[in-house]
Amino acid sequence: MGQSFFFSQRPQVRRFLLIQLVGALFWLSGVLLDMSASAALLPAILWSVTASLRWQAGRWWLVIHALFAPLVFFASQLDLAPGWYLLAFGISWLVFGHVASSGVPLYLSNRQALTWLSEQLPHGASFMDVGAGTGTVLAWLARTRPDLSLSGIEHAWLPWLIGKLRLSASVDWQRGDYRRVSFAGVDVLYAFLSPVPMLELWQKARQEMRAGSWFISNTFEVPGEEPDEIIELNDWKHGRLLLWRM
Repeated sequence: MGQSFFFSQRPQVRRFLLIQLVGALFWLSGVLLDMSASAALLPAILWSVTASLRWQAGRWWLVIHALFAPLVFFASQLDLAPGWYLLAFGISWLVFGHVASSGVPLYLSNRQALTWLSEQLPHGASFMDVGAGTGTVLAWLARTRPDLSLSGIEHAWLPWLIGKLRLSASVDWQRGDYRRVSFAGVDVLYAFLSPVPMLELWQKARQEMRAGSWFISNTFEVPGEEPDEIIELNDWKHGRLLLWRM
């Protein structure tokens, strides 16, 4: 299952590269038509954003396309030593590693979501956070709900390392792919991922979680599956928790 999902995401990377290549041709055409190099960025950006809306899955690709060409252009004007580019790439990989293959960028749960979880989770429940980022949810619950059995998994190296440093030894903190972890003993599964993996995650949860357990998604729906409960977080981004009882 994990391998098939990986290969299903590879076209997204190829589409990104193809869209940016065509965008570079737009920029070059503008320069050849006597536009300034910075002004020629506009048609390239417009093309990239429009193509992203049509051919890329996930709004975060839109942001990447909108920023990629301007950042490359302005970085080229700074005359930086090559080592700085290598450092920037390394940091980006540590923070956002696995995004291209998983379709899951880094999202952090806000205070409203944390408060609801600490108040509503069943007493003594086994709670797992998949794609757990820097361990924010687990750190909060470790302080406010010591009765819970807490675990989490994160794939990107730098967020995982931050979580490793901040979380107590009582939290089972793992680095890796949640598709390789069993949900069989989990009472509450929590995810703040992206639209891309939700159907696959739901199918895995349905197969492995026991009757009466909870699956909670922050913000993102499962295609074709109505949640049993929707909790409005009343925050600036109109966030909500979607809860399914297995």
